[in-house]
Order: sequence, then structure tokens, then C-alpha cells
Amino acid sequence: MSRVLLVSLLSVLTIFRLISASPDLSELYALRDQTRDAVVLLTDDVLTQYVMGRNRPYAVAIYFSAEQVSEGNPSLRLDDLRKEYGLAAKAFAKGSDSDKIFFFEAALETSQRPFAMMQVNSLPCVIRIPPGLHVSSSTVELGRNDKMVPDTVGTHNYPWPAETFVEFMGVRHGIKAAEIDRPSIYKSPIFPMLLLSGLVSLAYLAYKVYTLSLVQHPALWAVLSLVVFWFSVSGGMYNIIRGVPFFIRDRKGNLQFFLTGRQGQLGAEGFTLGTLYLLVSCSIAFITFLAPRISNRILRDTLSLIGTAVAAGSIYQTFMLWTMKTGYRHVLHV
Repeated sequence: MSRVLLVSLLSVLTIFRLISASPDLSELYALRDQTRDAVVLLTDDVLTQYVMGRNRPYAVAIYFSAEQVSEGNPSLRLDDLRKEYGLAAKAFAKGSDSDKIFFFEAALETSQRPFAMMQVNSLPCVIRIPPGLHVSSSTVELGRNDKMVPDTVGTHNYPWPAETFVEFMGVRHGIKAAEIDRPSIYKSPIFPMLLLSGLVSLAYLAYKVYTLSLVQHPALWAVLSLVVFWFSVSGGMYNIIRGVPFFIRDRKGNLQFFLTGRQGQLGAEGFTLGTLYLLVSCSIAFITFLAPRISNRILRDTLSLIGTAVAAGSIYQTFMLWTMKTGYRHVLHV
């Protein structure tokens, strides 16, 4: 009888020790260092070992993702949100309080258990589990201040930048993070070489222009004149002064280069019309001045027909765009 009691007591003590034992931070550090952006994939084993339990001396941030939701609803921009989340995770990992918060990603394709435990039914969703909150196998109740969802953060600056994650996950709780290191070509080690190569090439080109007297060649000024004409009729200065976007994204996340009706005009519309004007002008100029100087009759007639077709097609496309914007249709009266 005493042996049975002793075995039972040892079993209870072992179970209690496993539940109350602190996670091995060295192993968690190793998992974080193996990732590309300090975000650990939350599998069932990782969830049990590093999130569940009482004696957890660090906070846990969990980003919930689902590939089927990301592909089915591009307007959520979950990929962009995930990048910002990774930038915030790297900032905390490099900060002085790197042992006070760890970042995880719960992918629906890998494990559905975190979704059920944290009662996550929609995306985007990022949660923060405080160190003192006990996480068991049942559902976990989190306060409003520990959930990053559109209702608590808003959608004015969405997808939420890394600075928002840093503020929500750490700063308001006294956890310090390092400066957010966004990737940029200016920070690349090869950027000085590219800059030096560009300056040398520009200097060499300027020298060649000066020595060969290209600035006096009529062809150069003709090309520059066409560029100025194209830029002016495209409304380039208006777009720059008013800050008109070149394109926008619709509700499905697709690129939209034209606005139908009288909603306004994008930069792509102006440059498209400018290109059509340029095609019409150059085609008519070619037919009028260059084609008659071609001695070969067959070649002259063929190029003239091509120039006429280009001019006619450009005029037709111009009227089609005008009809799309205004709703009016042209009627030819014979």
C-alpha cells in the first residue's frame, strides 16, 4: 500500500513540475535564431512547450495566417502585414528586452489548435499573451487591449506598419525594442559601388557629348522636343503638382490604371493619351514629309499605309477613351 502511495505521489509531483517548470529559453533563442525574421512557426509541440503553462517569464505574440484566406481575399494584404510583423519581431529580438517577448506565427495549414484556443474566427488577427496569463488546453480569454484586430487598431493605416506592432506589443507594456531596420538599397554594401559606377558613367557620357558635339546635332533636339511634347500633353506637371497617383488598387487588390466615368483621372490615363497624341503626330509627319522622299514605290506605299493605319488606330483609341470617361458617343453623319 505504501509503495502505491509513493508512486502516486511521485507521479503527481512530476506532473506538477512539468506544468510549473519554466520553458528552456536557450532552446527558444535557438529556434528564433534559425528563422529569417525572428518569427517562430507555432506547431503543436512549440505551443505545448513554450506557450502553454503558468510559469512563463515572457510575453507571447502570435500572428494568425491562412493561405486560403490570403489567396481568396487579396484586399486584406496579409502578405504585406506579415512582413511588417516580421520587422517588429526583429526589432524586439535586437533590443535590450529580447527575453521579454517572443513572436510566433500560427498557420492554419500547420496547426488548427491555436485558432481554437484563442477563438480566432477571422483575419487579420494578432494577439498578445501576457506572461502571467495561464494557457491551458481550453480556450483562452484575452482582453481587448491584447488583440490586434480592425476593431481595436483601425484600418486607417492598414496594413499596420511595424511601428504599430512595436507600440501595441511592447512599448505600452514597458518592453523596449531596437530601431526598426527596413530593407533598402541604400543600406546594401554594394550601393557605394553602384553610386560610384553611376557617377563615373555620367562623367564619361558628359565628356563624350562635349567632345563629339552631340549637343549640336539636330536629331538630339528633335528627340528632346518630342519628349517635351509627350510630357506636356500627358499632363505630367499637373500630376506632379497635384500628387496624382499613377495607379490605384481596387477592392480586390488588383491594379487599376483607368477611372471610369467622371471620377477623376490617374497618371496612367494622361500618359496613355499623350502616347496616342504622339503616335498620331509622328505618323502624320512621316506620311507628309518622309514617305514622299522614299524612291522605292513599293516601300513608300507600304510605309505610308502603315503610318496611316497607326494614325487611324490611335485616333480611334483616343475617342474610345473619351467615350469611356464622358459616356458620349460619336456619330458620323454622311
